[in-house]
Amino acid sequence: MPQQARPRSFIPAVGVALLLPLLLTALLHVLSLRPWAQDADSGLLVLTDVLRVADASLRPPGPDQGRPARLPLFEAAAPGQQASPLWLVARFELRRGADTTWALAFGHRTPVLVYLDGRLLANSVPLTEADEPPRNLQIGERRLVASVPASWLGEGGHEIALRVGAPGSGGTSVSALTIGPAPAVDAADRPRRFWLGLRVSTALAALVIGTLLLFVWLVERRDHLYFVSALQLLMLALLLAPYMLPEPPLPSPWWRMLLDAADILAKGLAPLVIAAWAGDARPWVPRAALGYVALALPVDLLAAYHGVPWTDFSQPWPWWALASRLAVLTLAAAVALQALARRADAARLGTALLTGLALWVWLDVSAFAIVLRGWLPVVDLNVVAYAGWALWVALLLHRRLVRERRRERQLRDELATQLAERTRALREQFDALKQSESARLAAAERERLLQEMHDGLGAQLTTTKMLASEGRISHSEMVDALDACLREMRLTVDALSVTNGDIGLLLAALRQRLEPGLRAAGIVLEWQLGETPVLPVLAGTGGREFARIVQEALANVMHHADASRVAVSTRLTPDGRTLQVVIADDGQGMPEELRPGRGLRNMRQRAARLAGTIQWRKPLPPGRGTELVIELPTTNP
Repeated sequence: MPQQARPRSFIPAVGVALLLPLLLTALLHVLSLRPWAQDADSGLLVLTDVLRVADASLRPPGPDQGRPARLPLFEAAAPGQQASPLWLVARFELRRGADTTWALAFGHRTPVLVYLDGRLLANSVPLTEADEPPRNLQIGERRLVASVPASWLGEGGHEIALRVGAPGSGGTSVSALTIGPAPAVDAADRPRRFWLGLRVSTALAALVIGTLLLFVWLVERRDHLYFVSALQLLMLALLLAPYMLPEPPLPSPWWRMLLDAADILAKGLAPLVIAAWAGDARPWVPRAALGYVALALPVDLLAAYHGVPWTDFSQPWPWWALASRLAVLTLAAAVALQALARRADAARLGTALLTGLALWVWLDVSAFAIVLRGWLPVVDLNVVAYAGWALWVALLLHRRLVRERRRERQLRDELATQLAERTRALREQFDALKQSESARLAAAERERLLQEMHDGLGAQLTTTKMLASEGRISHSEMVDALDACLREMRLTVDALSVTNGDIGLLLAALRQRLEPGLRAAGIVLEWQLGETPVLPVLAGTGGREFARIVQEALANVMHHADASRVAVSTRLTPDGRTLQVVIADDGQGMPEELRPGRGLRNMRQRAARLAGTIQWRKPLPPGRGTELVIELPTTNP
């Protein structure tokens, strides 16, 4: 089969997926550093020039000490050396005194003490804990906002002395000092609050969407797409958890180990998730992704356990951590681009754009926050990629579920149409079969009636005719023979007239037709009818079968039993599932070894056709005569 030509639309789509994320990353970097609109007359001061003084005392250093430095400041923990606190001194001058409360705001990583003109203004920890190392991993910077009374800010020069605690495993950092009227400082803090709100909302969104995907996977266990997508989003939510929690829930190094594991899983599962959403069944993609996770987890967790800092490039681990994450993110982008090249559609283009954005944003933040720290200010824009990916997965999930529901609805409609057509065909076949069966049953019934009339009524009429033609029958005997023929015909008509299975009506008709013959033979007929329900097995032609059984039984009593009395009774068994019709006589009884003739065999066959049984037994208590018991089911078998 010749390979289909790849559509030309993939060329511009791949080009857009390559270039647009890079341009968008540059634009986000610029916009994130641009200050929000401020009033030029707000009086806000941003202090970046400071003096760095290496002094571990708790009191501000004297004047003219230290060497110049600039904020923001970052210093990594020096491996193998005793870390010590330091002082940062910033000076500013006011042309006129403050007439309202001012505020001082800045970001820091380790404990700080703040003095203004030699007076303690604020402290992030109690003074007794100022020299204690951080007990937990600190993600990002803490924000300190201190109120400055207007009486402290008179006209002239002022000095802010900032004591910064010793670097922990994550180093120490201090942002630029912002001081001014409280409303202006609050307005200047809006970008930070914006990014914090974005991180918190992204973490919550990833948690909700990941949990939803997990519940979907619990229903659709065969589709692993939902599980890996849920796991990745939950790991993204865990990565952003430090921005939502006031304090780390685990002590160091366990909290950092947990976050590093979440970072590895979130990035390592990206190629696998992208391939799964794109329907890429190539086996090397999950092998590569899971191979990265299996290799990176023990290495990075060991480094986190020993507190190896990300910025200590004298050790091999930071190089490995950055290179391995770059490799797996590049793999994710390559998988997304290959999927887009095979079929260019909106879903694959969006996936490629977000994957490319995640790669370029991670490169931007890693370059200027870790490798080239201090060269260019940078905001952690990874949250933009996280937020976009969480919302995109939710959109893909919605599209997939809607598509599956539409496919299911279409299949249901097709199955309903096929079922309706099949039902119509079966109904037509059933109607035809029913008509054929009705015709067959009618023909069989006619055949049985004709046979009975020929063997019974016909035989009697033929015999009477023959005897009359030969002059061997008297007038009274001929009348009796004709009466017998009429009784036989009427009995057949009566049995066929009761078609609803009412055994009471059948027995009443039999009594009316058979009692005169029994009386003429000197036999008293007694009726002791109890329960006489409607029996489904006697519906239709079943009544005729039952009438023939009773007729044959009474004929046997009349001709063979030498009886003077016969009783017909009915009763239900205790479970109500069987009706017993008992014909008992006081005759000479049946022989010990009963050899059934044609009449008895016919009676058994007729009972079997009614799903019943028939048996002969001696009366209880023992006495003269015979009991004939006919058992018929009260429900349709």
